Amino acid sequence: MKVQEITTSAEFQPKKKHKRKKFKIFRFIRFLLITLFIGVVLVCLALSPLFYINRIEVYGNKHYNSNEVINASGLIAGTNWFKSNSLNLKGIIMFRSIDSEQLLLERCPYLKSAVVKIGIPGVVKITVTEREAVALVPYLGTHLVIDDNGHVIDTTNDIDGIRLPVIRGLVCDGYSLGQALKAESYEFIEAFNKVMKTVSLSDTNAGDRGKEFSIKDIITYIDVTDLDNIAVCLDSRIVVNFGNYKEITEYKIDFLREIFYLKLKEDDRGFLNFKSGEYPSFIPD
Repeated sequence: MKVQEITTSAEFQPKKKHKRKKFKIFRFIRFLLITLFIGVVLVCLALSPLFYINRIEVYGNKHYNSNEVINASGLIAGTNWFKSNSLNLKGIIMFRSIDSEQLLLERCPYLKSAVVKIGIPGVVKITVTEREAVALVPYLGTHLVIDDNGHVIDTTNDIDGIRLPVIRGLVCDGYSLGQALKAESYEFIEAFNKVMKTVSLSDTNAGDRGKEFSIKDIITYIDVTDLDNIAVCLDSRIVVNFGNYKEITEYKIDFLREIFYLKLKEDDRGFLNFKSGEYPSFIPD
């Protein structure tokens, strides 16, 4: 009687391992070829006329005209979008030019933010947000123009005709255009902002009366030398002592509006003290 040999499962193991290995190699090669194919397609697409810059549009600019913004961006119409930018994963994924955005912020101090993005077919949109000039700071014979965050956005030697309040008592250690002012203490800028914010709220909440009898429009300077005695000069003739800047309220500004416009004469000059008691006292000059 012939005995049939029985093959154990262990004898099949080498064959199975060999097949799995070949399958993994095949799958890797397929993945590599597909990736390479997609890469070639994307490169060809990126270098095609579809991504040539045909037109550049600028939005949100007020201080700078559109040509100034375009020139500062470093982008040139007729060139390839991808060749104009360095390899940046965020920029590639979002079709944004990180290089141009950085150039704009470096070259245009008035800009707070910039987004440079390409759309199809070849239209680049530059959307900027500009800083708003809120005050002048005397510095070594000139005046620095700053925004509400204390960033220096310009300088000027002639302040005639510029309707911005001057910040007195702010000690500066230097500055760079587009960068935060190097002040001895940021609390001085905080005090100025507190005054201006409270004044703006008072003018706004007063409605038509706030427009007709605006306080913000007649501020000549704000002296922050002594933070416990903030002085505000109105119309170059009335100096108001509000006390500590943290205690300035809309009620005080509303009260000041009534006194300045309805109680004082147009040629009155002097000192108005809000620290003298429940009601402010006026000392004529």
